[in-house]
Amino acid sequence: MLKVNLLPPEQRKKVLSPIEQFHRTPFMWMVAAGMLALPLVLLVPIGVRRGQLRKLTERIQSLEPRRMEVERLQRVLQTLRAQEAAFQRLAKGHGLWSERFNTLSDVTPDGVWFTELTLDPAKGLIIQGSAIGQGDPGAVSVTRLVQGLQADPHFMSAVKDIQIESIKRTQEGEIEVMQFTLNCALQEAPTS
Repeated sequence: MLKVNLLPPEQRKKVLSPIEQFHRTPFMWMVAAGMLALPLVLLVPIGVRRGQLRKLTERIQSLEPRRMEVERLQRVLQTLRAQEAAFQRLAKGHGLWSERFNTLSDVTPDGVWFTELTLDPAKGLIIQGSAIGQGDPGAVSVTRLVQGLQADPHFMSAVKDIQIESIKRTQEGEIEVMQFTLNCALQEAPTS
């Protein structure tokens, strides 16, 4: 079909190409509506996820004291396992400790008593106690204790070295009391 336009060129209606008229098509309106709706549609899941994240964060914070307690119990358990391993090494490689503790009792000078015996996997046997200075300073009693232990071959068969870690003087009324700590490094258990 042929169309004839007899109007002068300046009065003629301009005909736009399909690409120039694209913004007027329904498809373009759907695309524009989709572009506006997409952020709104995405806001809903983001809001839901934020709510879930907030609830999970609150749950984690409420569980934090329990987690700390579990970690504390794990550290205690690890310490107990290390002590168990140390005791097993003692039982396997160093004979009867009851005899060694009897020696400890026998060489202990008068006026010296023990407050704590600890088996530390790293330091060995730790002996804590106190001594009263009876005519002699308490430090002399502690030194005699160490020398007595070092002189006993049965005790020293399980102990490499005995060191005085600390001595602290305290006055309780008219009596001077020395609190001391001895470190007895243990011999390595023989591997068989």
